[in-house]
Amino acid sequence: MKFTVTEARYQLTRNRGRSVIMLCVSLLLCGCIAFYLGSITTSERALRNINESNPAVVNICNPTGDSMEDLVINTVHTDLLQAGWEMKDVRLTSQAAGAYSKEAREQDPKEFSGGDTKMLGINCVEAMGTPDLRYITYMDGYDGSCFSGSEPLCIISEDYARENDISPGDELSMPIYLCKYRSDRRPAYYPIFGSGTLGGDEFKTPPDWTLKVVGTFSHKLGAYHQADVYLPAQWLRDTMDSIGDFSYSTFQCSPVDSMKLNEMKLKFLEMGFGMPFYMPVSGQSDFVDFSAGRSIWMDDEDFIKTAEKLAGTVRIYKAFMAPFFLVVVLLVTLAVLLVLRGARRDMALALSIGREKRDIAFVHLLSSLSAQGLGCLIALPAVLLLAGADIMTALIICGAFLLCAAAGDIIGLWGLLRFDAMELLTKTD
Repeated sequence: MKFTVTEARYQLTRNRGRSVIMLCVSLLLCGCIAFYLGSITTSERALRNINESNPAVVNICNPTGDSMEDLVINTVHTDLLQAGWEMKDVRLTSQAAGAYSKEAREQDPKEFSGGDTKMLGINCVEAMGTPDLRYITYMDGYDGSCFSGSEPLCIISEDYARENDISPGDELSMPIYLCKYRSDRRPAYYPIFGSGTLGGDEFKTPPDWTLKVVGTFSHKLGAYHQADVYLPAQWLRDTMDSIGDFSYSTFQCSPVDSMKLNEMKLKFLEMGFGMPFYMPVSGQSDFVDFSAGRSIWMDDEDFIKTAEKLAGTVRIYKAFMAPFFLVVVLLVTLAVLLVLRGARRDMALALSIGREKRDIAFVHLLSSLSAQGLGCLIALPAVLLLAGADIMTALIICGAFLLCAAAGDIIGLWGLLRFDAMELLTKTD
């Protein structure tokens, strides 16, 4: 065995041209396998992470599906939806209005039409609608997380602050009216008295509610849901202290696992949510509340298309995996036949002095695998850095190539050793 290893090393170092050719072929084929398996790995990883890059979006909409805003969404439905399925990126808003000036305060609460302060309860800054966060300035110790709590905090627009001489750190006090929409989509305002009461004859004048101003924002904010004052939606809900009175105006979220869309849709139906429907042009006799937020609109078209495309790509790659590796084996066999063709006379001389064919084949197999293994080692850094594969994937790629190389070497050597030694030695060119 020691002699065989020594002879294999001799073949590897003496015939440097052959060894370099085998090494280059190994680099090329190892790169092809890295590209192929790397494409499968990348597609599978993208399919697993599609829920992060392109998730399905769940919106609560009105019965006809023509609006996902200015709705009356009962908190029972929002709580049920979040409890019935694991959700993330929850974004919800609740509209309100304030009466800050003397004129606005003097309005009859029953005829209140929006006052002078547009307010929006949100649970995160993203609920504003694609805001440019660079244009929000918070006091020290505060940031966007203040909207996820239930403290009486708010940020106000710079114009509103300038008009009313308000600075961060000041308190903003005024009556607050919750905005709820009628069935015909017209807004109605109800003064918040607390203790679960919207309006009421026991109070002639709505009480003031005090919020601490912890930041300002510029008109360049670019929020889709615009307001003069943004405050925590949870504070509004807690202040109402009654599930039956409080409502949200928009609700949006994404499932943690969007790969189970069909199961999730059936779950929504079991929860009592409806699916949007189209009203006929005529003959509609049933009453429809166009502001009721009890239907689900799934924005999942992009997710489904992307998932199907990625899954199809993975299926195609895997379907052609066996033919691909067969081609690699055939290329290695061809390389062995061409590179070692010139060594057939040496093999014939070895046979003529009594060496067994299997010993000769093993020597050349060992030298070929050594050159190919060296090519794998040289290709390994490129696979790790250029292909972006992890160490385990890179080792799998090298292992797959060495298996193909071993099969190709064996087939090639079997073909080369099918000769008559005396005929080859006595043959003249």
